[in-house]
Amino acid sequence: MKKFASVLTAVIIMVLATIASAGVIIDEQQIIDQPNGNKVTRSRTVMIEGDKQKSIIENENRSVITDLGKGTMMMVDGTRKTYIEFPFPPKGEGMAAMQGTVSPTIRFKKTGGHDKIIGYSCDEYSGAGTVGGNSVSMTGCFSDSAPGASEYRNFQREMADKVKGTSMANMGQIPQGVPLRLTITTTLGNLPTAGMSPDQAGKLNQMLTHHQFVTDTTVSKISIRNLPADSFQAPSGYQQQQPPPMLGGMGASPPMPPPPPNKVPE
Repeated sequence: MKKFASVLTAVIIMVLATIASAGVIIDEQQIIDQPNGNKVTRSRTVMIEGDKQKSIIENENRSVITDLGKGTMMMVDGTRKTYIEFPFPPKGEGMAAMQGTVSPTIRFKKTGGHDKIIGYSCDEYSGAGTVGGNSVSMTGCFSDSAPGASEYRNFQREMADKVKGTSMANMGQIPQGVPLRLTITTTLGNLPTAGMSPDQAGKLNQMLTHHQFVTDTTVSKISIRNLPADSFQAPSGYQQQQPPPMLGGMGASPPMPPPPPNKVPE
């Protein structure tokens, strides 16, 4: 279930529709350094309008849509033409599933450094903490003068208000402004091992502990433009599937990416 917390994957909806009010579009390039030494390079687009956000990656085949007004998160799979929708923030078992057994905590502070990326000045921050039992460290350069900074900041503020009173609130204390550059290093800790024998669970966690994922994200373009009215909706003709029970569904399999190549020890 931890994939639901980190999944930034998505499908872009390419249909003609009525134009709505202006939104912010942030184009990014990501380089993911995996524990096995392989590097994955991909593009990501983040669209923000009011209390809605859509993240698009994997060659426009997957998207995650967050609607704070409705209190929902939707994951769209363009390959299978399916989507699931569940409450945001999750409640009860769903909250625990997305976070693991440890409440997330991330603390940022200014480093005193400054930079200029795609022509916009930014202030450098560093942060560290835990998410889902994993150790996470971050460095980034945040700009409060780049186009769309106020819209981005307002969405983050609404997000923080939405998760207030839950253990996810600890993740809402991020620097103001658009992160023009962000490096996230995740060192895997103990993973949920429900359904495994004690021996399997021990071997799995021993194998994954101290393995690191490093994700470098750099903004390549920021634009303000009119967005189609259905940009934050499931595409017409897509089939809705039930989310897993932990997220409020009846147990149908969600449209998620295939599991990583690492095998569970026997």
